[in-house]
Amino acid sequence: MASERVDASSVLEATSLSSSNRASICSSSLGQNNQAKKPSTTNSVVLAKTIPLLIQFIYLNDLLSSKLIRMKPLILFLLPTLFLPSLFSDSKAAYDLVIERDDSINVRTFDGRPIFSYLTKPSREAEKHEPHFSRTGYLHPLYSPSGKIITGDYAPDHPHQHGLFFAWTKSSFRDQPTEFWNQKKKLGDIRFHRFLEKRDHPSFFSLQFEQIFTSGKDSDMVILKENWEIRVPKKQTTYFQFDLISTQTCATQDPLLIEKYHYGGMAIRGNKQWIETGADGKPLGKMITSEGKSQENGNHTRPRWVTMHGPVDGQDCGVVVMNHPDNFRFPQWVRLHPKMPYFVYAPMVEKPFSIEPDTPYISKFRYLTYDGTPDHQVIEGSWKEWIKN
Repeated sequence: MASERVDASSVLEATSLSSSNRASICSSSLGQNNQAKKPSTTNSVVLAKTIPLLIQFIYLNDLLSSKLIRMKPLILFLLPTLFLPSLFSDSKAAYDLVIERDDSINVRTFDGRPIFSYLTKPSREAEKHEPHFSRTGYLHPLYSPSGKIITGDYAPDHPHQHGLFFAWTKSSFRDQPTEFWNQKKKLGDIRFHRFLEKRDHPSFFSLQFEQIFTSGKDSDMVILKENWEIRVPKKQTTYFQFDLISTQTCATQDPLLIEKYHYGGMAIRGNKQWIETGADGKPLGKMITSEGKSQENGNHTRPRWVTMHGPVDGQDCGVVVMNHPDNFRFPQWVRLHPKMPYFVYAPMVEKPFSIEPDTPYISKFRYLTYDGTPDHQVIEGSWKEWIKN
């Protein structure tokens, strides 16, 4: 079957996404049972301008008092000590929000609440499963603002699904079959390679990780290199937000063919409690798309965003995954499983394509986690604000 080559006109270079201030959708919460909290309006730029204005006032105003004149040097000395801590507090604290451990990189808010963990080594849960199911290079746990765990890992029904992960399914390299999703086939593997950097910005900080796609669990033949840049606003509100830019490049001069298939791509697995059924016999985990479709009638539709939510320890919480218009074949098809809590954006549902040497495959996603049930109007507003910037 002929495949479509992903070229530079199809895949745009990653551009700077909106900062947390510009991306703020409104003061209301995504969860309908939450009270909105207005973020702090302290602005370092304003403080920076205040210092010279005060100095100018001291010198240019008619301060004839000899006492005040003698106090000017002291005032000039004290002003920077009063304002400079405010200017640089965010910058210093941003690095305190990233905690590096032996097996993971953990991100939290200023007040110490966890947002997500990136696994650099297999978790303890991996020890309970066959070796081919172990994996690194994905996010888990992903938390709601109140601390509920949104994602699932090593589910009994699908132990190859890991939190928030990216995996191609039916594919081939050098005319040989490859498979990065169904680990039991042992036709491919994805693993953490290195933590590239953490960088501070005025309103957010970013992390960069590199994963490698190999031809097998025990193989060192690298087929793809993938860079994840994760941008986290410093000031989180009643929902947690971060943006993820995935850049995949060929590790050789040979392409990777992504064959036509009904799932594969950027995916998320929900909490295991969402598998349980309610009084109506349906799963407690619910999915709703930007077009109002559910997991019962939304499979293989092409939404702009999908939200998945349900009760965790008796409290509703959920996650939204937004797809950017710059992404290949936007709006991409989505695989919504009818009974299990996972979905995936799958651009190969109707036809194949290939990732070519020297042409990066770039994908952009925004994630929002919340407590309560989803507010579709607020989610839609957030998506529009994101793509506008």
